[in-house]
Amino acid sequence: MKDPLQPVDLRQNVRRGLAHICASVDRQRDCRPYFRFNLKEPPVWAQHEGADTPHTVGRFLHALDVCAEITDLPDDPELLNGLRSQLFASCDHGDGFGWDDVGDPPLAYMHHQREVLLGLLALWRCDHDPRAKRYAQALVTAMEQATRVLGTYPGRRLGPEGWQEPDHKPPSTAGRAISALLAYTRTFDDPLGHELAERFARHVLAVSFDDHGALTAAAGVHIHSITGTVASLVELGLVTGQRELVERTRAIFDVGLLPYCTRTGWVKESATATYGRGEANCTADMIEAACLLGSAGYSSYYEDAERMLRNHLLASQLDDLSWVVENTGRANTAQRAYEGLRSHAQGAFCFGEPNGFHSYNSDLTGAALQGIAAAWRHIVTLQDDRRLRVNLLLSREHAAARIISRLPEAGSVAVETKRALELHVRIPPWCERQSLAVTVNGYAAGVTLADDYLTVGSLAAGSRVEVTFAQPKFVTQERALGYERPYRVRWIGNTVAAMSGAGGPIPIYPPLAPAE
Repeated sequence: MKDPLQPVDLRQNVRRGLAHICASVDRQRDCRPYFRFNLKEPPVWAQHEGADTPHTVGRFLHALDVCAEITDLPDDPELLNGLRSQLFASCDHGDGFGWDDVGDPPLAYMHHQREVLLGLLALWRCDHDPRAKRYAQALVTAMEQATRVLGTYPGRRLGPEGWQEPDHKPPSTAGRAISALLAYTRTFDDPLGHELAERFARHVLAVSFDDHGALTAAAGVHIHSITGTVASLVELGLVTGQRELVERTRAIFDVGLLPYCTRTGWVKESATATYGRGEANCTADMIEAACLLGSAGYSSYYEDAERMLRNHLLASQLDDLSWVVENTGRANTAQRAYEGLRSHAQGAFCFGEPNGFHSYNSDLTGAALQGIAAAWRHIVTLQDDRRLRVNLLLSREHAAARIISRLPEAGSVAVETKRALELHVRIPPWCERQSLAVTVNGYAAGVTLADDYLTVGSLAAGSRVEVTFAQPKFVTQERALGYERPYRVRWIGNTVAAMSGAGGPIPIYPPLAPAE
């Protein structure tokens, strides 16, 4: 359980997540990931399954790629080479797709092709391995050919005898790959990725969401695929300048996804009204989508992104595993690890209750780190090399400035400039405006406040601006879909300080006092 009152340092969360990736693989099997973990019921174990590779392998490689801008990567050539060999082996079937290596016969799941492509792009950016480019080009070509007639895949999976299980639910297969296809086009300057992204977007928008943004039956029930599709659609709208696409996706975010989310950032794994666990992947996608909507000019979504990040996503990282009962007298097998489960799982991001640990599969950590990386990129944006915008009130070192946030320990955000610039700081909606105070180099400064941003005039390099404000403290009653009873949350500003209810025996927040 993290201390919710300590200021957030995303670099520490990323380092713990990357250390988990290094510790969660099977060094006796070419660094093959363990996919499923049982940490609650003795004997505890980590287990190999079909989703080890290429799905989780691609996730891990992508996480290493996007986290490189945040912190130094682990010096672990054995890990990188092992993940590389597994991903390449999955692509070496002659038809372009990435194939699982478990089952008789093996199968190529369309759900996994996004992870395959992201992993290949990560390997190319790492050291320009020509095999990564060749396999990526073959995969995108195969995706284009397979979806040319229907706009999506003819089946959920491909086997040696052809397509299996007809599946025309785009978020489960095609829509979730849009962002990866845009990255492919950026990386290799190949328009095919962009053309395919547009094809998938047209199809998913036609069948999976109504005109008001609500989900249709064709959207399926896998919320992570839907949230991943939504984040991708916002990105496509921004890349192509299609304002109407951004607006359509904004409606899906507000209307279609709202029933499955809580204010703290917990997002249900399944689009049903029954009880079910939440998923860190979904929360990470929502954070990325909210940041992109913020960059489109809707600054209120930055507040959503920061609140979801500060609370459920970071709280779902496994820092204290003292409750895991380690095995004694059980040796590892080819399929399961029984030894050192605490060290294997340390730093992972879990499936959660609104206030509790539920379970863990290893692909969650890659997605959670992707969400953190998206937030990291949006903490600060620089326009025209002059106008610096602080969008998320989180600490970050940037080429133009250093941001030091003390929230929620104190209502204070400082900006130390490294060049001459004009500063804009987003002020959250819960901040009482009369409590705002701004100093520049220790002296009170005049500022303007418009469109949720406080503007400080021209600043010289080496200036220090400090913005302080009061953080309201209050208690709310919340509900989560599938839970019979409401639960109570104590807030400091937009940070959850304590929570009671809506969780199992392993809570992720401190409890409220009995009188609250």
